[in-house]
Amino acid sequence: MSRDEHILLRELREQTNAVRDTIDAERLEVEQIARLIDRKGIHFFGMGSSYFASLYGSYLFADLTHSTVTNHLASEFLHYPSAISPREISVALSQSGESIETVEAVRLLRRRGNFVVGVTNEPKSALARLSNRVILTHAGKERASSTKTFASTLAILYCLTVIVAGRVKEVSKRRKDSLLEELTRITLSLDEGLGSWNDEARCHSNRLVNSRATVILARGPNLAAALQGALLMKEAAKMPAEGMSSGEFAHGPIEALNSRISVVVLGGGRTSKLQCSLAHRSKILGGRTLMIAPTKARGVDSIAFGQVDDNLAVFPCAVLLELLAYHTALRKRINPDHFKFIKKVTTQE
Repeated sequence: MSRDEHILLRELREQTNAVRDTIDAERLEVEQIARLIDRKGIHFFGMGSSYFASLYGSYLFADLTHSTVTNHLASEFLHYPSAISPREISVALSQSGESIETVEAVRLLRRRGNFVVGVTNEPKSALARLSNRVILTHAGKERASSTKTFASTLAILYCLTVIVAGRVKEVSKRRKDSLLEELTRITLSLDEGLGSWNDEARCHSNRLVNSRATVILARGPNLAAALQGALLMKEAAKMPAEGMSSGEFAHGPIEALNSRISVVVLGGGRTSKLQCSLAHRSKILGGRTLMIAPTKARGVDSIAFGQVDDNLAVFPCAVLLELLAYHTALRKRINPDHFKFIKKVTTQE
């Protein structure tokens, strides 16, 4: 590894070890918290990447446990709070454990008598101190945009959901064990694919750097990756970007499509045909279209990441989008590790 390698790329490469370390270290705590959740309603709180991760959690819980899940932007809940029953569970996510809105939202929850599970990378943070129970991500120090803490948080939510699903008999013990093993296998696939994906992302970043804006479209669990990818494009490459539901794109935003807009479509899973159709339509309408999917798409430029479980495609999709953002920054001669207007931790509203 070169000593002058950018921090963002270095930390991006550390994601799989961070995920494995997190799974190994927190398995017991995740199992204990799963006992507390069972079929209770769940409320997620977060900002930025943490909020995007919570959306992934909501899809998983709805799919595997049929639980009632609500996602809250901590900044909105803090000033426009809704009533949460003390019988329900609140899960607050923050990489630093110091994000001002999330910390203050948790303080409000605790004053109301709500039970809070904190998910953070910092064991001595305000979030860790305020929460009733804590699950830690073991991602090590993260200095650039969130990558390895994001992936580790996704892994925690995946494990938590699968274990709850096993407890409430929505999946068999054999199926539960198989799903958990799939997560470990996906980290090995990421290790194997990273080199070739980096080369492909470098190649395809050319279409992004010459665009005025990028739209990243996804459905279901992959929406978390789309939102995360758009955030990285803004933070690292300083480029206007938006992640959104593919269905929502057709209800107005598609009208803005032209040859200076890049469209990245995330495929795979139960909506694969719909996503392929959208990619072709975006190309016909003039958008600079790229598809990221398990297999190469005919008639559209694409990057293939291999067949994975529908609920785990978020991992390779997020990595590929992060690599695209990184190489777009380099093509624009921008240092992807440098923030102009923000800090790594947001401590002021």
